[in-house]
Amino acid sequence: MAVYGVHQGAVGASARCSTVIRMAPGTADRIAAEASALLRAEGEHAVSMRRVAAAVGITPMAIYRHFPNREALLHAVAERGWDQLAEQWGRRARHDNPRAELRRTLNALLDFALEQPRLYALLYAVPSGQGNHSGELDFRSAESPVLSAVVAAVDEGMHRGVFEPDDVSEVALSIVALMHGLISMHHTRQLGLSDPEFRVLCGTAMTRLLHGVGA
Repeated sequence: MAVYGVHQGAVGASARCSTVIRMAPGTADRIAAEASALLRAEGEHAVSMRRVAAAVGITPMAIYRHFPNREALLHAVAERGWDQLAEQWGRRARHDNPRAELRRTLNALLDFALEQPRLYALLYAVPSGQGNHSGELDFRSAESPVLSAVVAAVDEGMHRGVFEPDDVSEVALSIVALMHGLISMHHTRQLGLSDPEFRVLCGTAMTRLLHGVGA
């Protein structure tokens, strides 16, 4: 069951990390892939430079030729995750109806969060992009891939009269914040719901919010 009856994949877009030392891209890719596998299987705590090096078949010191520290490696894992999600997102047919497209986007986010909870947690702990001039991520910019998809659907809906005219960025941020807040509470088991029950809750909450912005 999906939030709005549309079971989709995940939202994403390419992230960029300037802290990775660009040497031997084949080896760097293998390192990032093994780190990603460890993250998905055991969580962020399992991603140590020593364990990843052993999985790749290189010495612990050799891994530092490609990633100067664990933080840079985790950024590379996040970059890899956003790239994979962007590829999945790009393969899916878009809906011409803005409301249906928004529902598709939110279902995709929910599917990803429930299917890959550890990767989801990392991606939102290590935001994509480089942020604004102060080094902080600007959630009103295109550097936030999930928000960008919601902004596009909301903006189209307002132009077509499906949603009431309003500040597009603020409406989109409200929608994403509601979803992310619920997902975070579910991941930390604060709601006491099964995944199917949680999907129903998300659908109800989002329906209430969209009624508030509907034309």
